[in-house]
Amino acid sequence: MKDPLIFYIEKGDNQYTIRLDPDRYSEIYKDGSKYYRDKSSNMIIPEDVFKIMLDELTTQPIRDTNVTLKDLYSIILQTRERINRAIKRFEFDDAIMPSEDFLKRYINTKMNMIVLYVDIVGSTRLSQKLEPSKLATLIKVFAQEMSYLISAYNGYILKYAGDCVIAFFPILNKSTSIISKDVVNCARAMVNIVRYAMNPVLLNNGYPTLKIKIGIDLGENQIISIGKNLDIIGYTMSITSKIAEFANAWKIIIGKWVYDTLDDDMKSLFKEMNISKNIWNYKDSREGEYYSLYILEKRISAKSK
Repeated sequence: MKDPLIFYIEKGDNQYTIRLDPDRYSEIYKDGSKYYRDKSSNMIIPEDVFKIMLDELTTQPIRDTNVTLKDLYSIILQTRERINRAIKRFEFDDAIMPSEDFLKRYINTKMNMIVLYVDIVGSTRLSQKLEPSKLATLIKVFAQEMSYLISAYNGYILKYAGDCVIAFFPILNKSTSIISKDVVNCARAMVNIVRYAMNPVLLNNGYPTLKIKIGIDLGENQIISIGKNLDIIGYTMSITSKIAEFANAWKIIIGKWVYDTLDDDMKSLFKEMNISKNIWNYKDSREGEYYSLYILEKRISAKSK
């Protein structure tokens, strides 16, 4: 008989086995769906959420490497509660890490940074289905939740451009490798939060669910002032927007410069994209060669036996 408390964690080309403590966890079924009961807290956790939590716990801790399954489930529940409140009465949280002070401090400075674009897929379809006030609420809630994650991974929100959130992660005091890994994990967290925190709440409130796509790249950009507005310009800003446009729903695509800085475990999750040069013909601005893209192909996942 298969043991329901055994999970296989796939990390790159390796697989690890984890067996849950039977004195603490048990498998239960409710309304035809599978759940896990945490006996210590009496929490009942849906199987899909439980697997995401194991993924987070073993490979992608949120800020704190000492988080527990209970902590992670609490994060998902808190996010759902916050989204539910925001849908009913939205108030933007000004505690999210602001970029204006940072940009002022480094105005007219060239700086290496990682840029991230996260877009809603099919926003035109949403605008046709929703009245303007509901669409505005949906976009605001999405922007705020993405902003929380960007701040959690020490990034800054540059701007909100319709259905797109643009963020940057300066490379200052940490190694490029550490920051690149953080940004990739931030993107993975975005996908999980939209799928497992936002979408269930949206459905319960009569909203359509969302799908997102993400583009990430690394390079030198310049912080400038245009009138009273602060902005960032450079090749990286332009090409990252193109990378995001190129992605399909739920996909995370990174440029070669980001890929080259990742450790071997993280690299093993990505696959180089085979793209016709008639579709993608952008050059490496350093060497003038064809600029390769890599797509997150392997999910670090937990599978129960």
